[in-house]
Amino acid sequence: MMVRMMPRTLTLTFAVTVSALLTGCFSDTDTICEKRKECFTDTLNVQSCEDDLKAWMERQDQDRRRDQLAACGDCVGSKTCSQIRTACIGACFGVP
Repeated sequence: MMVRMMPRTLTLTFAVTVSALLTGCFSDTDTICEKRKECFTDTLNVQSCEDDLKAWMERQDQDRRRDQLAACGDCVGSKTCSQIRTACIGACFGVP
């Protein structure tokens, strides 16, 4: 009986892990795009910005780009607009 439960358990674990990774990524894109709108371009279409960042991440080297988005999202999420201009240059460099 235990052997039959293993595939289900592994499938569920995999699904939860993938969901958590994607949620983190999408949260980062939301944070980055909302801050861009707030601090730089008030006419920015946030949904379009998020779609562009997600597409950029999925094009190549996903792990590195996901890490880049996370670092940038962490930085801009905890800063004011004036702080972002100086404190987040390194974290967000290379993020379109």
